[in-house]
Amino acid sequence: MYNEDKAMTKKIITDCDGVLLDWSYSFEKWMKFHFNLEPIHRTMYDIQERYGPDAPIGKNTDMFYLPRVFCNSSRIGSLKPQGDAVKYIKKLYEELGITLDVVTSLSLDPETVKLRKHNLEKHFGNAIDRIITLDTGADKDGALDEWRDTEVIWVEDKPENAMEGVKMGMDVFLIDASYNRDWDEPSEVKRVQGWREIYDYVIGE
Repeated sequence: MYNEDKAMTKKIITDCDGVLLDWSYSFEKWMKFHFNLEPIHRTMYDIQERYGPDAPIGKNTDMFYLPRVFCNSSRIGSLKPQGDAVKYIKKLYEELGITLDVVTSLSLDPETVKLRKHNLEKHFGNAIDRIITLDTGADKDGALDEWRDTEVIWVEDKPENAMEGVKMGMDVFLIDASYNRDWDEPSEVKRVQGWREIYDYVIGE
């Protein structure tokens, strides 16, 4: 039975890349094709640190230069789903009527936003309710203010954004990844391997 104490509404708020869609896999293939580069340190989030000094980073050493170019490419419309996300998000929707509001720091380009919407709906169908799109790498504090003090579930893979959820009084889950394992998360953040653990939490197991 749906656990009303653990999820205040039939809604989950979630990041997209690294949580719903496997951005890293496609980005690595893109980097290999265009620059013949492979990650040196997969445990690093910063692209310069991940790929080393040979990675082109654009003007003013912009760490989001390459992600921005990639996010506005056609490949963003064909990302594979992340881990067990499809199976358990569909179960949450079909069994409990839970839908997702997606907050994604992708791009402000309308054509890129259309590709993301199509990609998400292809994998998750009617489980996707809203998609809130921010600029590449943008912080999510302003976007999350809508759910301040609601205790609604917030799912992320980036520690900084997970902490924004904590500040907002949300019920925060962190999807485990190589680039966040060095983070010693506070007790307010639940580290999980995938959506199976979130599903079990919601149903009270």
